[in-house]
Amino acid sequence: MSFASDVKGELARLPRGEICCARSELAAALLFSGGIAWRGRGRYAATITTADASIVRRFFAMLKERWGITGEIRALSGDGLNGGTRYQLALSQPDSLALLKALDLLDEAMPFGLRATPTEALTHYSCCRKAFARAAFMMCGEIIQPEKGYHIEITAPTEELGRYLGEQLNYFGINVKNTCRKGKLVVYCKKAEEVSDMLTLLGASRAMLSMENVRVAREVRNRVNRQMNCDASNINRAVSAAEAQIRDIRTIDEELGLDKLPRTLREMAEARAQNPEISLSELGELLEPPIGKSGVNARLRRIAEIADRLRSGEEIELGRPAKGGRPRKAGPDGQ
Repeated sequence: MSFASDVKGELARLPRGEICCARSELAAALLFSGGIAWRGRGRYAATITTADASIVRRFFAMLKERWGITGEIRALSGDGLNGGTRYQLALSQPDSLALLKALDLLDEAMPFGLRATPTEALTHYSCCRKAFARAAFMMCGEIIQPEKGYHIEITAPTEELGRYLGEQLNYFGINVKNTCRKGKLVVYCKKAEEVSDMLTLLGASRAMLSMENVRVAREVRNRVNRQMNCDASNINRAVSAAEAQIRDIRTIDEELGLDKLPRTLREMAEARAQNPEISLSELGELLEPPIGKSGVNARLRRIAEIADRLRSGEEIELGRPAKGGRPRKAGPDGQ
């Protein structure tokens, strides 16, 4: 079962709400499923068709409870490789006409006497706007698995109806975008926060929490990976710097001799040569007296400058080195 099916199943099990919300849901279900057929001379046949049996049962109960209309539930076998069983709620022509009048979807000035979008009164209240969007998703909505990314969409059969749905969602601050696919308008969101907000708006709180759990786990995993990559990069930089320092020390030892260096530089060079694997802070603690990381950096930079001058063939006058103690050799734990 897909995540989209889970969301639709959760929405289908929600309380059916007041009659104003029931009118909005049924209007959206009929319009988005293309379930209104004109039979001529003011006769209509209304159907609601979906792959989820729980959605059909929801509208069956809603019609019987609110309008006393009993429809017929049919199981339709699909054709082709992708054809699964679909379920259809079909109404008689008299019941269809009565329902269309109750939903205010009839308009003699429109083609076939049907409105392309509901009246403003149908979605006047916030609860009715939510109900309209909820039914639109149950009929024509899709959402990808949270593990694969964040994308929720509703495909409208007409551009006018799609833009009407976008207005209802924008009312709640959800910034949906539109695209055209196979001649139909698709209203969608691709940001995690917007997808989460839309699920909350529709009433799919369990699905929203499930998505948020996946989202948090992904963010933690990404943060750990970034930290590991950063640590690895820092280690690589430290190793490269230590190797360069050892090369500088060897150059000085071969070309000049470490005993020609001033005491502070000689102690630093000998400490680094004896402990190539430890950090700068640990290196400073080996000296007598100990010095900080900035002091170690300054002495190593001076050693690098001397090595560079020796490689370029310059003469170096360092003077007579002062006498001083030698650094303590670090133990196995760097102390």
